[in-house]
Amino acid sequence: MSRNPATTSWWVRSVPGWHAAFGLFVVIAALVLLIGDDAHRLRAAVAVGVVALTYALLGPRAARVRDRRSRIYLAVLVVGLTVALTGAPTLSFLLFVAFPQTWFLTGSRREGTLWTVAVALAGLTGMTVGYGDSARTVDIAVSMLVSTAFTCVLGIWIWQVVSQSEERAALITELENTRVELAAAHHAAGVAAERARLAADIHDTLAQGFTGIVLLAQSAAATAPPGPTRAQLELIEGSARAGLAEARTLVAAMSPVDLEGTTLAEALRRLAERVSRESGVAVDVVVAEDLRGLSAGRQVVLLRAAQEALGNVRKHAGARRVQVRLVSADGTATLEVHDDGVGITEQDVVAATGFGLAGMRRRVEEAGGVFEVVGEPGGGTRLLVAVPAEVPA
Repeated sequence: MSRNPATTSWWVRSVPGWHAAFGLFVVIAALVLLIGDDAHRLRAAVAVGVVALTYALLGPRAARVRDRRSRIYLAVLVVGLTVALTGAPTLSFLLFVAFPQTWFLTGSRREGTLWTVAVALAGLTGMTVGYGDSARTVDIAVSMLVSTAFTCVLGIWIWQVVSQSEERAALITELENTRVELAAAHHAAGVAAERARLAADIHDTLAQGFTGIVLLAQSAAATAPPGPTRAQLELIEGSARAGLAEARTLVAAMSPVDLEGTTLAEALRRLAERVSRESGVAVDVVVAEDLRGLSAGRQVVLLRAAQEALGNVRKHAGARRVQVRLVSADGTATLEVHDDGVGITEQDVVAATGFGLAGMRRRVEEAGGVFEVVGEPGGGTRLLVAVPAEVPA
């Protein structure tokens, strides 16, 4: 299992400590060579210098991104350690920093084990040749074997700890994302419930009140003699009918449209039929592509956008015909609502607030989509909503 350097914060935080430890061991090695009496101190000093220079050039980057730089440095370390120990076997303490580096600079447990064995062989070869005493070979071999076993066990244990830490970090991130999604879903559900409650209140209060006023005005006008009184009653009736139509428009715009057990295309057609029946505006619905790959959340966003757009057409456009076109292509679902009404200016779009265009824009942008309204006085209005088509899990 390879580590992800971006998420393994423990390793990243420990990098300065590893650099400091390496520098300390190099300084100690220089002092040992300076005051020692090894016959080939110069050769050992050159080897240690090459390893130190390679680490300075490649180590900082290799410690964070374990790639070919790590392998180049470790190869130089194995060769340099062999040469240094053949010239000055008293530098065997460098193995204490070499063994941990085989795990710190590698990307897998298998690779760490192989480089540990390579360092152990370098130590065995270098010290055997450096001491020139074959009787010590067995002792050196046993020492390298114990060091290799200890380093591998410790390295694998650290790997296990780091792997578990990464899994926990990934789980925490996933839980946090789920919490955010649930909060957004609860917020959306609360908004929908509030809209439904307001729609019911408007229907049960304002709409019923306007209906009563219309009936009373009609009854009074029927019995009133021709003249100013009847004219006033007819004016009251007309105003009440306008208020009733506005209340019905609000109820239709704020009432939820159920998608369960039906498709988005069918829901759009039902919405179009209701708007046509209640307002007299001809609404044509065209679904050009298969929308089965569109997630439920995106379908709700598109349906709400169509609902708001048709509600605005009923209230403000004065249109005779509206076309609702829904297509899905290249991973994007696009809804277009085009009417032949009075049109809308750019200032109207900028100044829009509340549950209308501004609310629709926020809902679309929260879904990662694009919202656009284009119109001109007398030339109708075109509303465009494009959202990415998520595939349900």
